[in-house]
Amino acid sequence: MVDEVDFEAEWAYWIDSKTFKLHRLKKSIPVGSVVLIKTRGETEKGVKYVETEYGLAEKDTVKDISKKDASKILAQQAFEYMKQTKRWPPDMTIKDSFKDGDMEILYAPSEYDSFHLKFTSELLSQKPLEFLRKIKPSDKEPEPLWKVEIAKSGRSKCRTCEKPIDEGLFRIGEPYFYEDHLSYRWHHPRCIAPMLYTPLEKLDGYKMLKPDEKLRLRKLLQK
Repeated sequence: MVDEVDFEAEWAYWIDSKTFKLHRLKKSIPVGSVVLIKTRGETEKGVKYVETEYGLAEKDTVKDISKKDASKILAQQAFEYMKQTKRWPPDMTIKDSFKDGDMEILYAPSEYDSFHLKFTSELLSQKPLEFLRKIKPSDKEPEPLWKVEIAKSGRSKCRTCEKPIDEGLFRIGEPYFYEDHLSYRWHHPRCIAPMLYTPLEKLDGYKMLKPDEKLRLRKLLQK
């Protein structure tokens, strides 16, 4: 059984060291996971931005760490993943190599988050290039797409604000698997907009919308 720690945050993600997938934080996190805590801000000129802080899930708490420390932890976890699976973790590529034989690995689990992992001879107990030559490409399967549709009834509830999504209104579906079956957590567009990483054009169902519906959806997401 995996040890977990409870942690609450309005907007946060954690990286699964077994799969290197980025998961939205719900309540508990496996011990040893790197956590990304997001906060929204706005400059004096009205420019909105998102700030990211980092944490490490420990037995009784989530400890604040720097991005540099988070990258070191992820480098160790990536090495362990490669040793066990003989494959590259998802979303990782070689970024740079150095005269001493060390290598920099780019890990970009989302469009907005990236880490530079240092693979050294000390970490791998051998030359990084010799180790990486034995590693096969990732066998990552395509991630299920977020989707958009017009609610056919008023039975669904927004998982962000907990209020009903009325019939005839747009709803945004966050994909997840339950007992190996793909399902969706539904949200109001305005509620999920600050946390929606997927470009609008890539939402499943977007192409099926009428031109005026696409325009209305864009306006909802921009508010």
